[in-house]
Amino acid sequence: MTYRLEPGTTDVVLVTRARNGDNEAFGELVRRHQAAALRLAAAVSGSTEEARDIVQEAFVKAYRALGHFRGDVPVRPWLLRIVANEAKNSRRGRTRRAQREVRHGTLAVVPPPAPDELAALSMDARHLLDSLTTLGHGDREVLVFRYVVGLTEAETAIAIGTPVGTVKSRSSRALTRLRHAMGVEEGR
Repeated sequence: MTYRLEPGTTDVVLVTRARNGDNEAFGELVRRHQAAALRLAAAVSGSTEEARDIVQEAFVKAYRALGHFRGDVPVRPWLLRIVANEAKNSRRGRTRRAQREVRHGTLAVVPPPAPDELAALSMDARHLLDSLTTLGHGDREVLVFRYVVGLTEAETAIAIGTPVGTVKSRSSRALTRLRHAMGVEEGR
C-alpha cells in the first residue's frame, strides 16, 4: 500500500504509514536521517569504511522494530540509538576478531599428514607399542613417563620414586633395549 507523501509530513506520521506497509514512507525516514546516521556510525565504530554497512543494518533493524516504537519519543533519537548500538556492536566485533587473529595467528598451522604418511605413522606406532611390551616393567615404566607422557627427568624421578640419576641411567639402558627390540641399528 502506498500513500502520497505531503511536504512537511512528520516523522511520526511516516512511522505510522510505514507500519501500515508504506515502504515509501520508511524510505523517506531513511533519506531524512541517513546523513546523521552515517556520521554517527563512523564516529562510534571508528570506521568510515564500515559506516554504510552499519547504517544499512541499523535501518533494517529499525524497520523490523517499527511495531515497538511507542511514539512517546521523537523518531530521530530512536533511529540514531539503533545506529549507535549497531556501531558499538560492530566495533566490539572488530576488536574480538582482531584479538582472535592475534591469538590464532601465533598458532602454527600444520596440514594433516597424507594418507600414506598416516598409514606409515600408524604402522610405526604399532611397531613401537609392540616393542615396548617386550621390555621389562622398569624399562617400560621409565620410557613411558619420559617419552610417552613427556615428563622431565626430575618429574619422572618423582613419579617412579627413584633418584634423577637412576632415571637417567635407566632411560639410557631402556632406549638401547627398545632400539634392539625394534630392530633399529645403534647409529641410527
